[in-house]
Order: sequence, then C-alpha cells, then structure tokens
Amino acid sequence: MKKKINKSTQKNKNKNFRHGSGKELKKPHNKNAAAVKQSNRQNFDLKINLKENEVGITEYVSPGEGFQGILKSRYSDFHVNEIDLNGQVLQLNDSTVPQQKKHDELNPEDLDAARSRVKDVITDEIWVKIKHLFEKSSTGGKDGDCEIFIDATDFNKDTRTDVHQIIKKLYGSKLISTTVAGEREGRDPSKKFIKIAESKSGGERNNWSFPGDYVHFLVYKENMDTSEVATGLANRLNLKPSQVNYSGTKDKRAKTTQKFCIKKRSPKQILGSVRHMPGVRVGNFEFSKQVLKLGDLKGNRFRIALRHLKGEPAMIENALKNIKDKGFINYFGLQRFGNCASVPTFEVGVALLKSDYKLACELILKPRENDLPFLKSIRETWWKNRDSKAASSMFRNDKLIEKKLLDGLAQYGENDYSSALRKLPRNMLLLYPHAFQSLVFNTMASRRIREFGLQLIIGDLVYRNKDEPNIDLDDLHLEELEEDDNSVEELKSSAPVEEKESVFKRKVKPLTESDIQSENYTIYDVVLPLPGYDVTYPDNIVNSWYEEFLEKYGLSSQSLKHNVKTYSMPGAYRKLLLKPADMSWEFRRYSTPQETLIASDWEILMDREQAKKINTTETNNAEHSALLLDFCLPSSAYATMMLRELMKCDTSASGQTILEETALKKAFDKDAKELKKRKTEDITEATDASQIKQAKVENDAKDDEVSELVNEAQVTNKI
Repeated sequence: MKKKINKSTQKNKNKNFRHGSGKELKKPHNKNAAAVKQSNRQNFDLKINLKENEVGITEYVSPGEGFQGILKSRYSDFHVNEIDLNGQVLQLNDSTVPQQKKHDELNPEDLDAARSRVKDVITDEIWVKIKHLFEKSSTGGKDGDCEIFIDATDFNKDTRTDVHQIIKKLYGSKLISTTVAGEREGRDPSKKFIKIAESKSGGERNNWSFPGDYVHFLVYKENMDTSEVATGLANRLNLKPSQVNYSGTKDKRAKTTQKFCIKKRSPKQILGSVRHMPGVRVGNFEFSKQVLKLGDLKGNRFRIALRHLKGEPAMIENALKNIKDKGFINYFGLQRFGNCASVPTFEVGVALLKSDYKLACELILKPRENDLPFLKSIRETWWKNRDSKAASSMFRNDKLIEKKLLDGLAQYGENDYSSALRKLPRNMLLLYPHAFQSLVFNTMASRRIREFGLQLIIGDLVYRNKDEPNIDLDDLHLEELEEDDNSVEELKSSAPVEEKESVFKRKVKPLTESDIQSENYTIYDVVLPLPGYDVTYPDNIVNSWYEEFLEKYGLSSQSLKHNVKTYSMPGAYRKLLLKPADMSWEFRRYSTPQETLIASDWEILMDREQAKKINTTETNNAEHSALLLDFCLPSSAYATMMLRELMKCDTSASGQTILEETALKKAFDKDAKELKKRKTEDITEATDASQIKQAKVENDAKDDEVSELVNEAQVTNKI
C-alpha cells in the first residue's frame, strides 16, 4: 500500500530548489528528482516525430559499434559561435557602448568668431525667426514658419560651413541646416539657399557622427530563434524586420552568438531595445559602410556536451578519431523537415512545386497528432467548417504561420489559395520547396555511399575551384528574390519567369578517368546537386537516380522552373562528405543533471573566474559521465548529423527523449533503493526504545520520498 506524501515533508523538499535558477540546491538522497520531474512533465505526451530513414538518412561513413550520449539534455549543453568571413570565431567579450562622437563643434571663442564672420549673413531679423522656430520645435507648436531660407548664392564654402556649425552648436538635434538649390525648393533656380528647418526624425540619426552608417554588433541569445530576436529588435527600434540583418540563423534550443547589423541606430538604442528581451545580450559594437548580408559567414564553432554517456572509453575514443579522420555524410538534419511525421514539410513543398495551392494550404492547416491543445482546436475547427475568419479569430497572436494563412484565406476568399499563401513571409514559404530539395539530396547521398562507398567514380561532380565555399541554399535563394510582399499578381501569374543562369552551373565539372588517376581529387571534393532546372547533374548513373526520384513525385528538373518566382528552383550544390575542423574533446564526470558543463560567452564576460571553474572542474567519483566536444563546421552543415555518425544512434527528438527518460529513470531507481537500504540500516542500529521511535519518524519521511520517486517513475514506464 502506498503512503500518502506528508505535506510538511513536501514543503521542506520544495525549499531545496531555487525557482528560476536552473540549479538544484544541495539536498540529501534525491539529487535527480527535479530534473526527472521536469522531464516527465514536458514529455508526458511524446510527439511522433519523423525518423531519419523517412528523410533519406540511412548510411554511415565508418563501420563500428556506437555509444549512447544524450544531446541537448539542457539547452545550455549546446553552444554555437559564428565564424566570420575572416575565419574569426565571434565571441561576445566587449560590453562597451560607443558614444556618439561630437565633432565639428565650436568652443565659445570659435563660436563668437564664427558669429562675427556671418553677422552680415544672418541678420538680427533672421536670428529672431530662428529663435521662434527653435521654440516651436521644443514645445511642439504648430504656428509660424517651419522653414527658414537664407540666400547663400554669394557665400563661399567656408561661410556656408560657419553657418551650419553655428546652427548645430546652438540648436543641436532640434534644427537642421542644409544647402539646397533654389529650383528644388520652388525658389529662384539661379540661386542657392541655406535651409533651416525642424528635424523631422529628431535625434541621433540626423547628427550621425559614427564612422559608418551600419552598426555591426554581436547578439548572444538563449533558447530563442534568430528571427524572434530580429523581430524584437525591429519592433523596439521602429524598423521593419527586413531592416535587421544577420548572416545566418542559429539553433533555437541552444546558447548562440552571431553578428547582426542595423543602419543608423546607435549602440545605446540597440542596447536599450534588448533590456526587456530575456536571454538576449548585445555587445562588440563596430561600424561599417557595408551592410551585413545573408551568407556572410564561413561557418560555426560548436561546443556540445553529451550527457549520460554509456560505452567503453576505448571504443568512444576510436569513434572520435574516425570522425576526425573520415568525417560524416553531409546530410540535411531532421530539423529541416519539421516536427510532425504525418505532415512533413517536404510534402507541402511538393504541392507548391506542382502548383497545387489548395493541397499546400490544407497540409499546413491539417489537424495532426500531439498538436498543442489550442492549435489542435483551431485546426479541427477550420477543417470541419472551412470558415477561415472564425478560425483566425481563435488565435491570441499573429506570429504563427497558420494564423497568417487563415488571414489570407479570409481576406482573398476561401478558394483563393494562391493569394492566401502570399500572406506568409517568403523565407517561410521557401522552407517547403527547400525541404523537398533536401529530401532528394539526402536520398541521393545515401544511395551514392551505399552503392559506391568512398571511392571516386567517373562523372562525379567537383568544384572547379576547390576553395568554393559551402553556400546555404536558403541564403542563396533569398538573395535572388526581391523583398516585395505586396504583389498578389506575382503569386497568381501564369507566365513563365525569366531566371538568370544558376551561379553554380559554371563552377562544377564531371571527373574524368585521368582526373581520378591524377589523385588530385578525393571523395571529400565530390558535390551532389540539389535538384533544379539550371544545374548540372553527375555524368554517370547517379543522374538517372535523380530522374527516377523526381518522377515518383510527378516532377522533373524542368518542371522546377516554376511560373511563380518564389517557387522556382534553379538548384545548387552541396558537399557529399565533410570533416570537422579544429576538433577536440574531453570526458567529464558530474554529479547532477542540472550541473552546468560549458560556460557561455555571457558567463565568461560576467565572471571569468567562475566560468573557468565551470569549464575545468570535475567532480571525482561522480555517478554521471559526459563527453564535451569542440569543433567547427562550414555554414549550412548540421552538427546533429556529425553526432549521428559519431554515436551511430538516432538523433530525432523523440529518440533522444526516450534515451534521456531511460537514463533519468535509472537514476531514480538507484536513489529509491538507497533510501530503502538506509531505512533498514537505521532501524537495525537503534538500540533502545527512544532511538527506535526516532528512527521510525525519520523513516516515515524517507518513505514519503520513496513513494514520490515511484509515482514519478510510473510516467516514464509508460513511454
């Protein structure tokens, strides 16, 4: 019979966990309870995710036995730092906020001298008008002149400069002076004027004195999407999201550092905009005349902790050496294909590529298993009634794709699916056809390795320039599209779209027999195409594999030249195999699942000594073991696919969750057994009546704790 949990015991137990800290305080007998309790709460309804073999991920480079390690047990176990085009790993290590440089200002003596030089230019009458204009600007008044013109036709450059400096010195950002042609202002076209007016946008942008118009800075974020940070910055800085630039997206469930770029917003403003964005920090401000573009990065540095390590040390070491020497298949990771097995993103992509817009919309809005409760209700309501306006009104915010699509159907009509799709941002729309291209690549890569292994074959494709960068497909396509979300006609057009020749087509060549015999190329030089209408396919049997696979979905290379530019796929190339660079590793023992194993950029910046302890401290004789990895990959490569090759295990979210639940349950069972053992020992050691009575009281508390462990573990047993 199970004992009822004693409330006072539970109350005392709750005191041992600091809310919001992510760290469990020292507590006897049950150091794993908080982690498992949270894990059970989050994963009670385990989602049915896509499996690797369902998206073409089936092969390995190196044979051998795998080992177990839990990926992203905590998001603080996964750190990503962007590598810029110069090969520098970007780290948030400077919190200095540059101040506006105040140049061209006059000291009192120079000011008097300048006023003396322009006394015949700016008369007393003009000074009175300027004063009134300044007062109106300061008080928000609407009466009186809003512009003052001074005839500057006969002024030389020095005189005009004196006037501008005086106005700037006396009236700061409230008034602004410029030299204009009379014709532009509806005045005598033969004359020049100095126009003095209220500053329309006020503030710092009109007095911008930083050494470049573009502010480049680093963003450190925790457990947040890159696009979410960009949107937050845009909203707080009165910008469009497209005006917040970054070179690539980073993982959400991680701690990441990357470069952002914004035009003419001061570091002080940018810093202020993130103060109410939890988990976001900015720093390392720089200035440039150039905007940061998508793809302006060389790669990423990863620091990853694999917890609950299970395997022979010698075998794990051998696997690490294999991955370092032989690399891994450059698959697109599972996150590329969405989180729902019944509606993978590539199916939506196929519908779009075949111009079946009705099916595309239905797949996006289709009810699915294990959906969030509120979203499940909305999907089912729309699926049953097809009343988009009513379904849309059930949302509490407008950030979700489903909300935007329902708004489009409500606006353009329940059957105007092509127009409704334009309500989705183009970068989101592109994810669907790109997911299909990724599926094709994965399938072709698996078959290429399965049938020919690591040997070169005649007709394999390689870059003519071996140093050609690994370019992200999403970045390439987005740059080719104009940022125009206002044209319904673009999505409804049936006329063929004239496309430029793919930039990749001229950069590859098929290998000849003499190329292979020269030994100038290896399997690590081979690229496979992402299907498109303007790419070269391998000059061997692999070509027919592409044709067969596309035909299975009712497509061909030429049909990918879509009449809607957004869905037109010119194609690209991707390396078949990759090797991690600058790879190192270490084994670490730790005591509790909450223990931080890798110090973040922010932790290092705030307390270098404490961060050093995080990165180097090992708990001797601790029951848990972790593998800490440090390596670099080119942009668009998936670290999860490298880890799959390393561990020879499933990297899907559901697979990792099951492994973690099992590991934590094992820790639970061990704690429960220890508690029961101590209970028996305590009673045996009691030698008189008072000791026996006291031992029973203490055992009641221990029994309560054991019962709770057992109750919580029951959830795990169901999985």
